[in-house]
Formats: sequence, structure tokens, C-alpha cells
Amino acid sequence: MSVNLKLLHTFAQVAQLRSFTRAAEELGRTPSAISMQIAELEDQIGLKLLERTTRSVTPTPDGALLLERVQNSIRSLEDGISEARDAAERRMGRVVFGCAPTVAAGTLAPVLTQFRARFPKVALQVREVTSNDLLNAVRQREIDFGITPFVQAKSDLVFKRLLREPLVALASRDHFEDLPETLSLDFLSRLPLLVMQGMPVIVRKDGRETPAMLTEYLERSGRSLNIACSVRQATTLVDLARSGLGVGLVPKLAVPAQMPEHVRVLSLSEPEVVRDIGIATLKDEVLSKPALALAGMFKSQLSGATAI
Repeated sequence: MSVNLKLLHTFAQVAQLRSFTRAAEELGRTPSAISMQIAELEDQIGLKLLERTTRSVTPTPDGALLLERVQNSIRSLEDGISEARDAAERRMGRVVFGCAPTVAAGTLAPVLTQFRARFPKVALQVREVTSNDLLNAVRQREIDFGITPFVQAKSDLVFKRLLREPLVALASRDHFEDLPETLSLDFLSRLPLLVMQGMPVIVRKDGRETPAMLTEYLERSGRSLNIACSVRQATTLVDLARSGLGVGLVPKLAVPAQMPEHVRVLSLSEPEVVRDIGIATLKDEVLSKPALALAGMFKSQLSGATAI
């Protein structure tokens, strides 16, 4: 049964005040309008709710039972509104977000500097975690949003792409001489490779795009690859590539701005491997004003990065 909430609120006022006139004054309506609303409610639910005399208005037994339930519902609703407002106020004064380590290295400092200048009184908490842990934190509402590589379409999450960037190869000139500027997967199969664990990528080949984890894609490529080492952090991989332990495969964004002269940054092709960076939030989640502003700053910062 669908009952108009306004009618229930009017009934509660009349039943508590025991007067149509006083209820009308409280609600800013005429007594006749209040009387019509009570009649409409009684007609909707098929019960007589109020006993009327020239001197008083009293709830019937059915009306008294309904009044108790309506009062409880109103209190519960008011408590919910108060809690929602308190939560909104807390969010306005604090932003908690997650950022994948491969994105954080070259992005966090300028974004947070800009945010601090605009919102000096808003507390910031940053969680630097891998993509899977970050998405779980979004689901558990432990963070407001996450800046992360695209993993897979999830029914409970929304992903808005901010940047598509290529993966590149890092190779030491001292250990890997005469490598071409662009490396194919066939060519990579001849080299010791350094890869990152659990890194989501998109493989572009023959006009198709296939989401996959980098290590899983390499393993099922049908080629005999030499994975010399797999690591979790891009900084570790860069150090290993710099020392010549292998050719490292990293996102372009994770390449340090100042690389030693003996380390070359090479392109990948056949197939082309890229990753999408974006903002992950819960579906239908409403972000606070500071959180929205911070997300916009990430968008501006990443838009200025090398994209394809």
C-alpha cells in the first residue's frame, strides 16, 4: 500500500495536538484543508483514525496504534537525516582517497600542493595501495575514491578514464646494446624481462582491445618468455633495469623524470600495450565538494601527462 507521507505527518500533528485548528496553525494551512487530508488518509487505508467532537479530537484505537508507529518512523527519519548531515560535515572537513603507487610517484605532489592552497582547513589522508586493495577500500567506503588503473568492469563501481598511457621498456645501454627503438613481443622473448605483479593493462591488436593482467598476458602469449624477475613496485623495477638485470616493462607515468643517460626508454609494439588511469567510485556515490575538487585536480594533472 502506498500512503502519502504528508498525510501521515498531518495525522500525527492532529492526533498529538488533539485539535484541527492548532494543527492547521502549526502546519500553516487552513482547518478545512487539514480535515480534507485526514479524510483522504482514512479513505486510503480504510480505517477511522480520529473521533471528532465540537470540543476535542481523540485517536481511535486504530488511530492510536498508527500514531505510535508514525511517531517512531518520524523519529527514525529525523535521526537518519541528522546522521547523514553529520557524515556530510565530516566529509567536507576530510578527504580520504587511494592512489596506485605507479600513479602516485609523479602526480601526488603537484596535486596535493594545489589542493592544500585551495582547501587549507580540509584534512587529507592518502592510501598508496595496489589496484585490487584500492577497489576493495572503495567498496568498504574506507576511501572516498581511488586513482587507479582500469581493472575490469564492476557492477558496483564506476570508472572514469582520465588518461591512456603506453607501457615502455627500460634497458641499460651497458648491458643491452643495439636494441631497436621499438620492441615487439617476439623481440622481447629473446631478453630477460622485469615485470610488475598484478598490473592491469589493455592489449591492442588487430583493432581489438583486451583487458588483462600483464604477467598473465605474457604467460599465455604462446611464446617462451624469460621472466627474470617480477616485483610489486615500479621504483624497484626501475632500479633493477638501471642495474642491467633485465629489460623492465613499466607504464610511461612511472618512468622517473631524471633517468641516467645509460638507461634507454623504448616503445612497445606488436602488440601495443597500454593502461587506462582513472577515478573509481561506488556507483551512485555523491562526493563532497572538496573530494570533487581533488578529483578534478587529478584530471587536470593527468591530462598534462603523456597520453596516447
